[in-house]
Amino acid sequence: MNRVGDMFLSIGFFAIFWLFGNIDYATVFSIAPYMNETAITIIGLLLLFAAMGKSAQLGLNTWLPHSMEGPTPVSALLHAATLVTAGCYLLLRSSPLLEYSSTALLAILWVGAITAFFAASTGLLQNDLKRIIAFSTISQMGYIFLAV
Repeated sequence: MNRVGDMFLSIGFFAIFWLFGNIDYATVFSIAPYMNETAITIIGLLLLFAAMGKSAQLGLNTWLPHSMEGPTPVSALLHAATLVTAGCYLLLRSSPLLEYSSTALLAILWVGAITAFFAASTGLLQNDLKRIIAFSTISQMGYIFLAV
């Protein structure tokens, strides 16, 4: 699932470079108000799909509960500031660009809300403690998506 996120991230960065001629955040954010909203929406959705893969959101969340079957230190590393939070950081860092696309922001909102509800509901039905923690983490990442 992470490779799916990597693919969308690469396409998103290529689209940013193609549209803005630069991938420097300060330059992109200063040019963004003058760009076409449709192009920014496409970039926003590409970044959303990249973040969904990295943060185990709606449909791309199967990798996190399965990875929790490993040793406890590995599980703790996944829940710390590594893989799971990378997608949220991507969206938060790109939020000045996403502000110019109401469609992308609405999509992020719905993905976060549905993921938070679905993961919390699924976590209630689990018997394994590590899987409960995994679904709790997915649910919390959904809440962070809501905050973007």
